[in-house]
Amino acid sequence: MKKILYIVALVSLVMTSACRKSDNATMLDGIVYLNQPAIEKVLKGFDESIAFQDPLAFKGKLTVGVKFDTEAKPKYFDIVIMKNGDLNNVKVLKEKVSTMPTEIELTGPQIEQIFGAAIALNDNYDIGANYITEEGKTYEAFPKSGEAGYGAGVISQPGAGPTIRYSCICKFDMDEFLGDGKFEVIVDDWEDFGVGTIAEVKKIDEKTFEIVYQMTGYNNIKVDVKTGDNSINVAKQPLGAYPAPWPYGVYSVASVGGATANLVNPCEGTIKINGAYTVSAGGFGTYPLELKKK
Repeated sequence: MKKILYIVALVSLVMTSACRKSDNATMLDGIVYLNQPAIEKVLKGFDESIAFQDPLAFKGKLTVGVKFDTEAKPKYFDIVIMKNGDLNNVKVLKEKVSTMPTEIELTGPQIEQIFGAAIALNDNYDIGANYITEEGKTYEAFPKSGEAGYGAGVISQPGAGPTIRYSCICKFDMDEFLGDGKFEVIVDDWEDFGVGTIAEVKKIDEKTFEIVYQMTGYNNIKVDVKTGDNSINVAKQPLGAYPAPWPYGVYSVASVGGATANLVNPCEGTIKINGAYTVSAGGFGTYPLELKKK
């Protein structure tokens, strides 16, 4: 049953399917079964993202294979790269990949040469595999029709990895980002810090810092940074309990809303947290906290 989840079922766009029903008595008319492409970034010794500070220094590596080595494979893959989600701007990275798994390297100068333009901040480069069957039929990773590559729902399958993305981000370095640790409070909807006040931010390790609470006896907010995309996470943590007449006891905070609502921006020196504040009896909703380096 688990294996069935990973075999991609595609409805043929032409009258004749790539596989005949007589080849498999249980196969429905118009359905083609493909072994799902599996693409992964190689992180050891290679970059997870493109540093805006020096995009030409980018060096990435990816592995290309199929989900199930013992199942039927394509005749070959054409590995393609798409810029900024533009289905009309998809280029071939490497043709006729028939050995699986195989490794492919990608550099900043190579990306600029492929697209004929300089890499810019917030550029996204998606890599996928056009699947060519033994019969010569092609199933595109990024169809111009706008339909999902390889079939609807493939990306959401457990363990699916038919595409990867390299994004150009302002690279995070903990020491450089924190500087002297003084950050101005820009937004404080929960109102524990106060807009315009200066908060202290301290390094814990290369990927973790804490925002020092200004009220005596309260816990600091511990923040984990995902350096691959500059998103941050605040695991649920108790902060403290207000004095009477506050009736709810200790309250906690946790980040919610994903990477777009919780992030650091090293180029702008900002920290943004979308915090959900709760007590044992329930929650109060979400309240943004934003800091900017002085």
